[in-house]
Amino acid sequence: MKEWFKKHLGWLGFGAFMACALIVALDDFIFKTSLNDNLIMIGFYIMITAELIQGILNEKYFTKYSEKVKNGIIVFIVTITIGAFYLLAKP
Repeated sequence: MKEWFKKHLGWLGFGAFMACALIVALDDFIFKTSLNDNLIMIGFYIMITAELIQGILNEKYFTKYSEKVKNGIIVFIVTITIGAFYLLAKP
């Protein structure tokens, strides 16, 4: 599973960003409802988080640290991203 994340996590994040962008575009131009406009930022945060975690797993960043420290950094990044979701999703 870790090897799959090393290869495809960036594409998964990009797909999430594109899905959020498509939902916002459809909402603005076709459905004309009052969807939360911060959805595009949430998708962007998902993409950034996925790319950063993929870089850490592929040892592009934090190469001098142990696996335990890298896992702690990944948990910290995911926690910060979830906090940003909460702040952006509030009405």
